[in-house]
Amino acid sequence: MARAKTIQIFLKDSDPNGVKIAELSVSTAKVYVIPRNQISFANTRQDLTSPALYMLFDDERTSVYIGECENFIHRIKNHEVNKDFWQWAVVVVSSNGSLDKADVKFLESYAVMKAIEIGRFEVQNRTNPNQNNLHEFKQETILDFFDDVELLVSTLGFNLFEPLKDEGDVAIEEKPVKEHQTNAERVYDTIVGPCKGEGRIKAFEEKNAWWAVRIGQSNIDKLKYVALYEAAPISSIRYYAKITKIEPFEGKPGKYIIHHDGNIQKLENPVILGDTPQLALYGPRYYKLEDILNSKTMAELTNKTYGSNY
Repeated sequence: MARAKTIQIFLKDSDPNGVKIAELSVSTAKVYVIPRNQISFANTRQDLTSPALYMLFDDERTSVYIGECENFIHRIKNHEVNKDFWQWAVVVVSSNGSLDKADVKFLESYAVMKAIEIGRFEVQNRTNPNQNNLHEFKQETILDFFDDVELLVSTLGFNLFEPLKDEGDVAIEEKPVKEHQTNAERVYDTIVGPCKGEGRIKAFEEKNAWWAVRIGQSNIDKLKYVALYEAAPISSIRYYAKITKIEPFEGKPGKYIIHHDGNIQKLENPVILGDTPQLALYGPRYYKLEDILNSKTMAELTNKTYGSNY
Protein backbone atom coordinates (compact mmCIF):
# COMPACT_ATOMS: atom_id res chain seq x y z
CA MET A 1 0.00 0.00 0.00
CA ALA A 2 1.38 3.40 -0.99
CA ARG A 3 2.28 5.64 1.96
CA ALA A 4 1.07 9.21 2.30
CA LYS A 5 3.54 11.97 1.44
CA THR A 6 3.68 15.69 2.20
CA ILE A 7 4.53 18.26 -0.47
CA GLN A 8 5.42 21.83 0.43
CA ILE A 9 4.90 24.46 -2.28
CA PHE A 10 6.27 27.97 -1.78
CA LEU A 11 4.64 30.72 -3.87
CA LYS A 12 7.25 33.45 -4.08
CA ASP A 13 4.79 36.31 -4.66
CA SER A 14 1.59 34.57 -3.49
CA ASP A 15 0.87 34.22 -7.21
CA PRO A 16 -0.14 30.78 -8.58
CA ASN A 17 1.10 31.97 -11.99
CA GLY A 18 4.48 33.05 -10.64
CA VAL A 19 7.58 31.38 -9.24
CA LYS A 20 6.95 28.18 -7.27
CA ILE A 21 9.36 26.01 -5.28
CA ALA A 22 8.29 22.53 -4.22
CA GLU A 23 9.83 19.92 -1.96
CA LEU A 24 8.69 16.45 -0.95
CA SER A 25 8.85 14.96 2.53
CA VAL A 26 11.66 12.43 3.07
CA SER A 27 13.30 13.29 -0.25
CA THR A 28 16.11 15.50 -1.51
CA ALA A 29 14.17 16.33 -4.70
CA LYS A 30 13.51 20.05 -5.12
CA VAL A 31 11.64 21.56 -8.10
CA TYR A 32 11.49 25.16 -9.26
CA VAL A 33 8.80 26.46 -11.63
CA ILE A 34 9.87 29.78 -13.15
CA PRO A 35 7.89 31.74 -15.80
CA ARG A 36 10.08 32.94 -18.66
CA ASN A 37 9.36 36.58 -17.90
CA GLN A 38 10.68 36.05 -14.35
CA ILE A 39 13.68 33.92 -15.29
CA SER A 40 16.04 36.46 -13.68
CA PHE A 41 14.81 35.03 -10.36
CA ALA A 42 17.16 32.10 -11.01
CA ASN A 43 20.11 34.43 -10.41
CA THR A 44 19.10 34.72 -6.74
CA ARG A 45 19.28 30.98 -6.05
CA GLN A 46 22.64 29.44 -5.24
CA ASP A 47 21.36 25.88 -5.73
CA LEU A 48 20.62 26.66 -9.39
CA THR A 49 24.36 26.80 -9.99
CA SER A 50 24.55 23.06 -9.20
CA PRO A 51 23.88 20.09 -11.55
CA ALA A 52 20.24 20.03 -12.60
CA LEU A 53 17.65 18.39 -14.82
CA TYR A 54 15.41 20.97 -16.49
CA MET A 55 12.34 21.07 -18.72
CA LEU A 56 11.13 23.98 -20.85
CA PHE A 57 7.38 24.04 -21.56
CA ASP A 58 5.21 26.08 -23.90
CA ASP A 59 2.18 28.03 -22.67
CA GLU A 60 -0.26 25.33 -23.74
CA ARG A 61 1.88 22.69 -21.99
CA THR A 62 1.96 20.47 -25.06
CA SER A 63 5.64 20.88 -26.07
CA VAL A 64 8.73 20.34 -23.96
CA TYR A 65 12.51 20.46 -24.23
CA ILE A 66 14.38 18.35 -21.67
CA GLY A 67 17.99 19.05 -20.78
CA GLU A 68 20.70 18.74 -18.13
CA CYS A 69 23.35 21.16 -16.98
CA GLU A 70 26.01 21.79 -14.39
CA ASN A 71 24.81 25.36 -13.87
CA PHE A 72 21.24 26.28 -14.79
CA ILE A 73 21.83 30.02 -14.49
CA HIS A 74 24.47 29.85 -17.21
CA ARG A 75 22.59 27.34 -19.37
CA ILE A 76 19.26 29.17 -19.52
CA LYS A 77 20.89 32.27 -21.06
CA ASN A 78 21.51 30.26 -24.23
CA HIS A 79 17.92 29.02 -24.33
CA GLU A 80 16.57 32.55 -23.93
CA VAL A 81 18.33 33.47 -27.16
CA ASN A 82 17.91 30.28 -29.19
CA LYS A 83 14.54 28.82 -28.15
CA ASP A 84 11.37 30.85 -28.66
CA PHE A 85 8.63 28.34 -27.86
CA TRP A 86 9.01 28.03 -24.09
CA GLN A 87 7.27 30.08 -21.42
CA TRP A 88 7.96 27.94 -18.34
CA ALA A 89 11.17 26.51 -16.92
CA VAL A 90 10.87 23.56 -14.52
CA VAL A 91 14.21 22.88 -12.82
CA VAL A 92 15.10 19.88 -10.68
CA VAL A 93 17.97 19.95 -8.18
CA SER A 94 18.89 18.08 -5.05
CA SER A 95 18.31 20.02 -1.84
CA ASN A 96 21.55 18.63 -0.38
CA GLY A 97 23.64 19.06 -3.53
CA SER A 98 24.09 15.31 -3.99
CA LEU A 99 23.52 15.24 -7.78
CA ASP A 100 26.60 15.27 -10.01
CA LYS A 101 27.09 15.57 -13.78
CA ALA A 102 26.74 11.83 -14.37
CA ASP A 103 23.50 11.75 -12.37
CA VAL A 104 21.78 14.52 -14.31
CA LYS A 105 22.92 13.09 -17.65
CA PHE A 106 21.29 9.80 -16.64
CA LEU A 107 18.14 11.67 -15.54
CA GLU A 108 18.00 13.58 -18.84
CA SER A 109 18.22 10.42 -20.92
CA TYR A 110 15.63 8.63 -18.79
CA ALA A 111 13.25 11.62 -18.80
CA VAL A 112 13.44 12.03 -22.60
CA MET A 113 12.86 8.32 -23.12
CA LYS A 114 9.87 8.27 -20.78
CA ALA A 115 8.30 11.47 -22.19
CA ILE A 116 8.53 10.09 -25.76
CA GLU A 117 7.16 6.71 -24.66
CA ILE A 118 4.14 8.27 -22.92
CA GLY A 119 3.48 10.70 -25.76
CA ARG A 120 1.53 13.43 -23.98
CA PHE A 121 3.95 16.15 -25.11
CA GLU A 122 5.80 16.96 -28.30
CA VAL A 123 9.43 16.50 -27.24
CA GLN A 124 11.56 19.21 -28.87
CA ASN A 125 14.91 17.46 -28.39
CA ARG A 126 16.53 16.82 -31.77
CA THR A 127 18.35 13.71 -30.52
CA ASN A 128 17.74 11.23 -27.74
CA PRO A 129 20.57 11.55 -25.19
CA ASN A 130 22.59 8.39 -24.66
CA GLN A 131 22.14 6.88 -21.22
CA ASN A 132 25.49 6.97 -19.44
CA ASN A 133 26.72 4.06 -17.39
CA LEU A 134 26.08 4.50 -13.69
CA HIS A 135 26.89 1.79 -11.20
CA GLU A 136 23.77 -0.34 -10.73
CA PHE A 137 23.48 0.70 -7.07
CA LYS A 138 23.60 4.38 -8.08
CA GLN A 139 21.07 3.81 -10.87
CA GLU A 140 18.50 2.56 -8.39
CA THR A 141 19.11 5.57 -6.16
CA ILE A 142 18.66 7.96 -9.08
CA LEU A 143 15.51 6.17 -10.28
CA ASP A 144 14.06 6.53 -6.76
CA PHE A 145 14.91 10.23 -6.96
CA PHE A 146 13.16 10.42 -10.36
CA ASP A 147 9.99 8.89 -8.86
CA ASP A 148 9.90 11.81 -6.43
CA VAL A 149 10.50 14.25 -9.28
CA GLU A 150 7.57 12.78 -11.22
CA LEU A 151 5.25 13.35 -8.27
CA LEU A 152 6.40 16.93 -7.75
CA VAL A 153 6.27 17.90 -11.43
CA SER A 154 2.78 16.42 -11.82
CA THR A 155 1.51 18.14 -8.67
CA LEU A 156 2.80 21.45 -10.04
CA GLY A 157 0.60 21.04 -13.13
CA PHE A 158 2.99 19.49 -15.68
CA ASN A 159 1.73 15.96 -16.41
CA LEU A 160 4.65 15.10 -18.68
CA PHE A 161 5.30 11.70 -17.14
CA GLU A 162 1.75 10.57 -16.35
CA PRO A 163 0.75 7.50 -18.40
CA LEU A 164 -2.31 7.82 -20.60
CA LYS A 165 -5.24 5.79 -19.37
CA ASP A 166 -5.98 2.53 -21.12
CA GLU A 167 -9.19 2.42 -23.12
CA GLY A 168 -10.54 -0.08 -20.61
CA ASP A 169 -10.12 2.39 -17.76
CA VAL A 170 -12.47 5.05 -19.14
CA ALA A 171 -15.52 5.05 -21.33
CA ILE A 172 -14.85 7.13 -24.44
CA GLU A 173 -16.51 7.31 -27.81
CA GLU A 174 -14.85 5.70 -30.74
CA LYS A 175 -13.49 8.40 -33.00
CA PRO A 176 -10.61 8.84 -35.42
CA VAL A 177 -7.27 9.26 -33.69
CA LYS A 178 -5.98 12.81 -34.07
CA GLU A 179 -2.49 13.31 -35.33
CA HIS A 180 -0.32 15.40 -33.05
CA GLN A 181 -0.49 19.07 -33.98
CA THR A 182 2.29 21.56 -33.55
CA ASN A 183 1.53 24.87 -31.86
CA ALA A 184 1.46 26.61 -35.24
CA GLU A 185 -1.19 24.19 -36.55
CA ARG A 186 -3.45 24.21 -33.50
CA VAL A 187 -6.73 26.13 -33.85
CA TYR A 188 -8.15 28.01 -30.87
CA ASP A 189 -10.12 31.19 -30.17
CA THR A 190 -10.43 31.30 -26.37
CA ILE A 191 -7.98 31.93 -23.57
CA VAL A 192 -8.89 30.40 -20.21
CA GLY A 193 -7.23 31.94 -17.18
CA PRO A 194 -7.07 30.61 -13.61
CA CYS A 195 -9.09 32.55 -11.06
CA LYS A 196 -9.33 32.40 -7.28
CA GLY A 197 -11.13 34.22 -4.50
CA GLU A 198 -13.15 37.30 -5.43
CA GLY A 199 -11.23 37.95 -8.65
CA ARG A 200 -14.15 36.95 -10.86
CA ILE A 201 -16.48 39.50 -9.29
CA LYS A 202 -13.99 42.33 -8.65
CA ALA A 203 -12.37 42.23 -12.09
CA PHE A 204 -14.22 40.08 -14.59
CA GLU A 205 -17.73 41.27 -13.67
CA GLU A 206 -17.25 44.74 -12.20
CA LYS A 207 -14.42 45.94 -14.49
CA ASN A 208 -15.27 43.89 -17.60
CA ALA A 209 -11.61 42.88 -17.75
CA TRP A 210 -9.06 40.28 -16.71
CA TRP A 211 -5.49 41.40 -16.24
CA ALA A 212 -1.85 40.54 -15.75
CA VAL A 213 -2.42 37.61 -18.12
CA ARG A 214 0.65 36.11 -19.76
CA ILE A 215 -0.02 35.74 -23.51
CA GLY A 216 2.39 34.80 -26.27
CA GLN A 217 2.38 37.75 -28.67
CA SER A 218 1.71 35.53 -31.68
CA ASN A 219 -1.49 34.30 -30.01
CA ILE A 220 -3.16 37.67 -29.46
CA ASP A 221 -4.77 38.00 -32.89
CA LYS A 222 -6.29 34.52 -32.62
CA LEU A 223 -8.23 35.21 -29.43
CA LYS A 224 -11.93 36.12 -29.54
CA TYR A 225 -13.11 35.03 -26.09
CA VAL A 226 -11.85 34.99 -22.50
CA ALA A 227 -13.02 32.42 -19.95
CA LEU A 228 -12.20 31.72 -16.32
CA TYR A 229 -11.21 28.48 -14.61
CA GLU A 230 -12.14 28.97 -10.96
CA ALA A 231 -9.84 27.20 -8.51
CA ALA A 232 -10.89 24.84 -5.71
CA PRO A 233 -13.41 24.31 -4.28
CA ILE A 234 -15.23 25.26 -7.53
CA SER A 235 -12.62 23.73 -9.86
CA SER A 236 -14.41 24.42 -13.12
CA ILE A 237 -14.86 26.72 -16.12
CA ARG A 238 -18.18 28.53 -15.65
CA TYR A 239 -18.04 31.93 -17.39
CA TYR A 240 -16.83 33.48 -20.62
CA ALA A 241 -17.19 36.73 -22.55
CA LYS A 242 -16.28 38.18 -25.95
CA ILE A 243 -12.97 40.04 -26.07
CA THR A 244 -13.06 43.66 -27.24
CA LYS A 245 -9.41 44.62 -26.73
CA ILE A 246 -6.10 43.23 -25.46
CA GLU A 247 -3.41 45.69 -24.38
CA PRO A 248 -0.11 45.51 -22.47
CA PHE A 249 -0.43 45.58 -18.69
CA GLU A 250 1.66 48.44 -17.36
CA GLY A 251 4.67 47.42 -15.33
CA LYS A 252 4.33 43.72 -16.17
CA PRO A 253 6.37 42.89 -19.29
CA GLY A 254 4.88 40.00 -21.25
CA LYS A 255 1.52 40.33 -19.51
CA TYR A 256 -1.70 41.88 -20.80
CA ILE A 257 -5.09 43.20 -19.76
CA ILE A 258 -8.02 41.62 -21.59
CA HIS A 259 -11.16 43.75 -21.98
CA HIS A 260 -14.50 42.14 -22.77
CA ASP A 261 -17.92 43.42 -23.87
CA GLY A 262 -19.60 42.92 -20.48
CA ASN A 263 -22.04 40.34 -21.82
CA ILE A 264 -20.82 37.55 -19.57
CA GLN A 265 -22.16 34.12 -20.45
CA LYS A 266 -22.61 31.44 -17.79
CA LEU A 267 -22.20 27.89 -19.01
CA GLU A 268 -25.29 25.76 -18.55
CA ASN A 269 -22.95 22.83 -17.95
CA PRO A 270 -19.69 23.97 -16.31
CA VAL A 271 -16.53 22.17 -17.38
CA ILE A 272 -15.54 20.50 -14.12
CA LEU A 273 -12.13 19.20 -13.05
CA GLY A 274 -13.56 15.85 -11.96
CA ASP A 275 -11.09 13.07 -11.17
CA THR A 276 -8.13 14.50 -13.10
CA PRO A 277 -6.45 16.92 -10.64
CA GLN A 278 -3.40 17.12 -12.91
CA LEU A 279 -5.50 19.14 -15.40
CA ALA A 280 -6.22 22.02 -13.01
CA LEU A 281 -5.11 25.29 -14.59
CA TYR A 282 -2.22 27.15 -12.99
CA GLY A 283 -1.62 29.36 -16.00
CA PRO A 284 -3.52 30.47 -19.12
CA ARG A 285 -4.46 27.82 -21.66
CA TYR A 286 -5.93 28.07 -25.16
CA TYR A 287 -9.02 26.21 -26.38
CA LYS A 288 -11.82 26.48 -28.91
CA LEU A 289 -15.03 27.92 -27.45
CA GLU A 290 -16.98 25.23 -29.28
CA ASP A 291 -15.05 22.56 -27.39
CA ILE A 292 -15.59 24.32 -24.06
CA LEU A 293 -19.34 24.49 -24.67
CA ASN A 294 -19.49 20.81 -25.56
CA SER A 295 -17.34 19.36 -22.78
CA LYS A 296 -18.40 18.21 -19.34
CA THR A 297 -14.97 17.75 -17.79
CA MET A 298 -11.45 19.10 -18.16
CA ALA A 299 -10.42 15.62 -19.33
CA GLU A 300 -12.99 15.69 -22.12
CA LEU A 301 -11.96 19.21 -23.12
CA THR A 302 -8.29 18.26 -23.12
CA ASN A 303 -9.01 15.19 -25.23
CA LYS A 304 -10.82 17.30 -27.82
CA THR A 305 -8.02 19.83 -27.90
CA TYR A 306 -4.97 17.62 -27.86
CA GLY A 307 -6.25 14.18 -28.83
CA SER A 308 -5.04 12.40 -25.69
CA ASN A 309 -7.05 9.97 -23.57
CA TYR A 310 -7.16 10.89 -19.88
